[in-house]
Amino acid sequence: MMPASTDADVPWATIGVNLLGAFLLGAVMASSMQTDTLLFVGVGLLGGFTTMSAFGFETVRLLQADSTTAAAIYVALNLLAPITAWMGWHLSEAVLA
Repeated sequence: MMPASTDADVPWATIGVNLLGAFLLGAVMASSMQTDTLLFVGVGLLGGFTTMSAFGFETVRLLQADSTTAAAIYVALNLLAPITAWMGWHLSEAVLA
C-alpha cells in the first residue's frame, strides 16, 4: 500500500490534458483525413497525449489519502471527456463547413 499523500488536491493538469485531448480527437474525427492518418493522429498521438494511466493512478492516490471528495470531483470531471469530444467534432464541422 502506498503511503497517504499530503497533497490530496484534485489533479487539474491531468483533467485539462484529458479534456483537451478529447476535444482534439473530436476535431480530428470531423476532418477528412485518410484512415491511416486519422488512426495515427487519433490513436497514436492523441492516445499518447491523454493520460488514462495517470487518471487511474491519481484516483487511487486520492482514495488512499482519504480524499474521497477530491477523487469524486476528479472522476466526474474526467467523465466529461465524451461530451468534450462531441463539442470538438461539431465545432470543427461548423468551422470547416
